[in-house]
This record gives sequence, structure tokens and C-alpha cells, in this order.
Amino acid sequence: MRIICIEEQDSPLSASGYNNSCQLSLMLGKSYVVYAIMIDDVTTWACIRDEVFSSPMWYPLRCFDIQDQRLSRFWIFNSWKQDNKNMKRLIFAFPEWANHQSFYGDLFDGDEQVCATFHKYEKLMNLEFPDPNVVESAQVGDGQWLICSLCIDAWQNQSQDALVICPKCQTILNNPRYRNERSI
Repeated sequence: MRIICIEEQDSPLSASGYNNSCQLSLMLGKSYVVYAIMIDDVTTWACIRDEVFSSPMWYPLRCFDIQDQRLSRFWIFNSWKQDNKNMKRLIFAFPEWANHQSFYGDLFDGDEQVCATFHKYEKLMNLEFPDPNVVESAQVGDGQWLICSLCIDAWQNQSQDALVICPKCQTILNNPRYRNERSI
């Protein structure tokens, strides 16, 4: 899932770690990958990586337009009991996050294993959907080979994701074999 920032305001983070508004470090018009979605009794939240914080942060979904509405293939659905309330939070996230209510707090606190898990999924999810800022495409070679349009290195790649990374120059490129079959 990708979203585009349409609103920015200055307001501090709440004590719970959620942004009550679209704050600080968002760039108007920028596209962001959504790493998790949470719905609680206040609003619907999107967890993204912004320009300032090293950990992903929660922002109200109302601050964004949805650019690519498809849910990540890595997500599952779960519900959590809200603190001191008789209500539930709903979450869409990868299993290690959705199944452990403490995952985000541990991530924010820098727990080494939790951070490694997040970074693994972050890399996968960053390539999953098209990015409007990526303009260069890899070229199709023979069979399963792709060729980097910048350094001309070739590598075998079976990925069906929207983006690929050249193993030599680390450039992110559009995948010429990507088919947007999940769109409506």
C-alpha cells in the first residue's frame, strides 16, 4: 500500500507514540510505503517511515490520499484489546507485528531482534508496489535475466514485485516483468 501526504501541521507526538495530526516531518505530495494499518476508537492510522524519525511513526490516514490501495501480501489481520477500555484495536501488519501487541514499542525502543524483523519486511514491502519517484527501468535479458539501465550489470531475477534493486550499483529500478494484476 502507498499513500501520498496531502496535509501537514505542526503538533507534538502524543504520549502513546501516535501522531494526533499530520506533523513535523511529512513532505506534502510525497509518496510513502505503509508498513501497518491500525484502526482504533479514535481514527485509522498508517505506519510509515517519515523524513526525521529512525523508527516508523503512526499518522492519521486522513493526512493522505491513497495512491495504491492494495494491501501488502505480507500482512495479516488481528485485533488487540485497548488499554483500560472495553474496545479493540484492529491491525493489518506482518505476522510478527500483528500477533504481538508490544512489537511497535519494542521497535521504537530499538530492540535488536525486533528491528531486524522490521527491516526485513521493510525491504520486501518497499519493492512490492510501484513508486512514482522511480523513473528508470531494468531491461529484460534472456530467460530470467534483468539488465541495469545505469551500470549495465545483469543478474537473474524472478521477482514479480514492481521494483528491483541492481546488485552491483544498488539502484532501485522498475521491474519490466511487473504486472499490476491485483488492481481493480
